Amino acid sequence: MANFVAMHPSANREAHCERRRAYYNRFPAFWATLPGVDVEEYAVYGALEVSREHASALRLATARLYQVMTRLATSLQRAEDQPLLDMGIPRSALPYVHVVVAGMSAVMCGRFEFAFTEQGPKLLEFNAETPTFVVELFQMNGQVCADFALPDPNLQCREQLARAVHASIKAGISWLRPRLWRQASVFFSSYVDSKEERNTTEFYRDLLGPKKRLAYRGSFCGLDQLRVTDDCLLTAEGKRVDVLYKMYPTEHLLLDEAPDGTLVGLALMDLVCKRRLVVINPPTAFVLQNKALMALLWTAHLAKSQLFTQEEHGWIEQYLLPTYLSAQDAQGQPLFAGPYVVKPVYGREGASIAIRNSQEIVEQSPESLYNDQVMVYQQYVSLPQAAIQTEAGLIDVNLVHNCFIAGGQPSAIGIRGSQKLILDDNSYFVPVCHPF
Repeated sequence: MANFVAMHPSANREAHCERRRAYYNRFPAFWATLPGVDVEEYAVYGALEVSREHASALRLATARLYQVMTRLATSLQRAEDQPLLDMGIPRSALPYVHVVVAGMSAVMCGRFEFAFTEQGPKLLEFNAETPTFVVELFQMNGQVCADFALPDPNLQCREQLARAVHASIKAGISWLRPRLWRQASVFFSSYVDSKEERNTTEFYRDLLGPKKRLAYRGSFCGLDQLRVTDDCLLTAEGKRVDVLYKMYPTEHLLLDEAPDGTLVGLALMDLVCKRRLVVINPPTAFVLQNKALMALLWTAHLAKSQLFTQEEHGWIEQYLLPTYLSAQDAQGQPLFAGPYVVKPVYGREGASIAIRNSQEIVEQSPESLYNDQVMVYQQYVSLPQAAIQTEAGLIDVNLVHNCFIAGGQPSAIGIRGSQKLILDDNSYFVPVCHPF
């Protein structure tokens, strides 16, 4: 088990609670404690040690998986529609999905989730389009390490992410047609009443730095303040939007209607197809977000697809868990000898997931928001555990290791923990540090 570094090891439970809350109250923009009927601890007051070897292994796995997954995703974008439909991509999204923004990274910022096993990292999923956990790993983890003199595994990652944001914006502006001969307008948008989503979105905007040095304007705008026309996207004040970072999933956008019944989400996506608007993350990320891509990648590996080199096939074997679009083969025989995970292709926050074996359900998420989606079936692998100090006392939690990709390069790492096997958005944020 990983070693947990307590900030005040001798403190009793009451003193620990007071110190934790006093510390995180210094950062009112951060959601260290989750609101609700029962106030819940989110950010743990302490840190787990992650060796430099483990951090390197996470980043190497991220770089290699991003390479093979992006190649498969872009090949699907340029192919016929049926494989995309089989993945559970809605037919109405196909014109958008076929858009490739030349010169822009497939993912400006995305997050890989891993189970760290005795054989190394094993991919659980890739949150490619609208990942959260950004402020935690690119800002708060470093803050905790600095305040308590701990070796920070994510040094320089914030600067790396800032470069990725700028690079995606510049590539997007160059891609627009007709070419802009004025200062471009870049808007960062999310729901204004969601603290996590809004502050994550504004964190990206703040990475742009001083406005006077930029060739474009960067502003925040609530999703409800955007207006779609036949020719462009506008804010409520009539300002044109050229580049849009949206903390809003495309699968939700597909369903959005105006009060008069106009399908405004599809109209916005049509602007992208016309190159009158560019979005970040781009359409390729919507394909990468789809968990069926892991099943297609595994099938391509088993078929020894020439899309990948022999070395890359080795990476797929090393990092991917066997994943399929069914739990049975063509003859109706089970594909898994032991437990496996069933999850929706565009599920989020741990909803509609089940861990089961051939006889029974081992664990199931209480929320069933995405049961109507195409499901993927992935071999189950045990998560590592650690004991962490919480307001409830010292508890054992299951750990999911995370590694971001920023502008095509592996970046910040971090950990979430839960007493459950299926982690959700209330799982603990556990800061990480290197051992001394």
